[in-house]
Amino acid sequence: MSEFSLKAITRKNESHSQLADLRTASQVPGVIYGNNFENQNVAIDYNELLKVLIKAGTSHLIVLDVDGKATKVLARSWQQDPVTDRLIHIDFWAIDEKSPVTTIVPLTFVGVSKAVKEQGGRLETKNTQVKVKCLPKDLPSVLEIDLALLDEMGKTILVKDIPVSKDVKILTNATDPVVSVALPKKMRGPEATATAATPAAATPAAAEKKAPEKKAKK
Repeated sequence: MSEFSLKAITRKNESHSQLADLRTASQVPGVIYGNNFENQNVAIDYNELLKVLIKAGTSHLIVLDVDGKATKVLARSWQQDPVTDRLIHIDFWAIDEKSPVTTIVPLTFVGVSKAVKEQGGRLETKNTQVKVKCLPKDLPSVLEIDLALLDEMGKTILVKDIPVSKDVKILTNATDPVVSVALPKKMRGPEATATAATPAAATPAAAEKKAPEKKAKK
């Protein structure tokens, strides 16, 4: 797994106006925390942080040099201005090489679906990332989804179908869909739509068993 380097400086607990001045000076305030790690407030150059964050995300280790002292961290979460989308704060998790970490790993789609290429199917992506737990040394930077598995209309790849090392545990619901292949809407006639809708309308038991929708957790 790749590591990225980033420099930071220690900062004090500033007031709102001081934090605004920090951001005006192209610095992003942040905090480092973790098990057996005393919280440390830091500031990082905006452009340097952005370059690393785009590549590292939450699934690559970052060696954070704070005033000359190196600490291995993961980007835990960050906040952006709701209007400009500029980074305004970042949280880092200090890594203990012997303790498991929980973080988000992105999914990447490889290969070609036969149902899409030869049957005119349409890919429907439901998830582009999953939550995992493992030791830092086993942390995958990305997990691959082979679209070749979607060789027939209606097929779906679920979270439980994602190939992963035995040392990595996926915490996302195993039955959550990742990607599926469906018949394009333009190929669905009114009869097909009515037929598909009838069972749901005529089966009250199915409606009763339907699980309540859950809001996505950030």
